[in-house]
Amino acid sequence: MPAIDVVVPVFNRAHIVDRAIASALAQELPGAEWTITVIIVDDGSTDDLDRALARFDGARVVLIRHDRNKGAAAARNTGVAAAAGDYVAFLDSDDVWLPGKITAQIAFMEQNNHRASSTAYKLKRAGAGEFISPCYPTGVLGLSDFAWGCFVSPGSTLICRRDVFARIGVFDEALHRLEDWDWLLRYAEHYPLGFLAEPLALIEVTPGAQGTKELAALDRLAGRHAAMLRSREGRAFAAGIEVERAAIHFRGGRWLASGMALVKALRLVPFGNVALAAVLHNRRPRFARGSA
Repeated sequence: MPAIDVVVPVFNRAHIVDRAIASALAQELPGAEWTITVIIVDDGSTDDLDRALARFDGARVVLIRHDRNKGAAAARNTGVAAAAGDYVAFLDSDDVWLPGKITAQIAFMEQNNHRASSTAYKLKRAGAGEFISPCYPTGVLGLSDFAWGCFVSPGSTLICRRDVFARIGVFDEALHRLEDWDWLLRYAEHYPLGFLAEPLALIEVTPGAQGTKELAALDRLAGRHAAMLRSREGRAFAAGIEVERAAIHFRGGRWLASGMALVKALRLVPFGNVALAAVLHNRRPRFARGSA
C-alpha cells in the first residue's frame, strides 16, 4: 500500500506538539489504499511528552526517543531511518499542516515526476499577522534559487520520495541550524525541487536566542559549498550567507555586527539581492505579494 511517514522532531514542546500531530492525522489521503504514520522523535525532552501523546493512543503514531538532545538534524535523521513508506514528509512540532496538503502535494509530485517538493505557507509572526511566503510561482527550483537561501521552509513543507536519501544523504548532524539549507543545496546538485505556490502549512515564528551555534553553522555551510558553486551562484551564495549572518546578529541585539554583515552582502550583490528581499518580505508583510 502507498504510505507516507511524517517525521516530527520534538524538544520540550509537549504543550503544543498535539496540534502538529492532529493536523497530520486529519489529512485527506490521495486514495483509500494510502496510509499515513506520524513518527515523533523525542530529542531528549524534559517535559511531559507522554501526556501530550496520550490523546493519540490507537492512532498511527510512533514514538522514538533520544537519550539526550542531539539537535534537529539528528532527530530528522532518526525519523528518516525509521520510515518505511514511499514518501517521507517533515513537520516541525510548533507548526501545522492546512487541510488538503497531502492530496495536493502528492498529486503535484506524481503529475510532474518530482522526487521532492515544497509548498508555500502562511507565516504568522507576533504583531504582524499572517501572510503568504515565499514569493515563488508554481514550478521548479534549483541551485540558482537555493544559493540565496532556504526560503521554502522544508522543515514543515518538504515531502520527498524515501529513496532520495540514498542518493543525497541525510541531514548534517554537525549543523545545529541551517541543516535544511545544506540538504537542499546537495539535493539541487541532482534534482530540481518541485514548488507548489498554494499555502498548505501554517508556520509560527518562535523567537529564540541567536549566538555562537548559529554562526558556527554558517561558517561550516560556507566552507562546504562555496567552492562547489559556479561564479554567479557563488556570489549569490556568499551574499545569502552574509544576509543570514546579519539577521542572526540583529535578533541577538548586536547592531554593529549586523550592519557590517549587511554591508558585505550588498557589496557582493548590490542590486537584485534575493536573500535580502526574502528577509524583508518575511518581516514587512505589507510588501508581500498575496499577503493576507
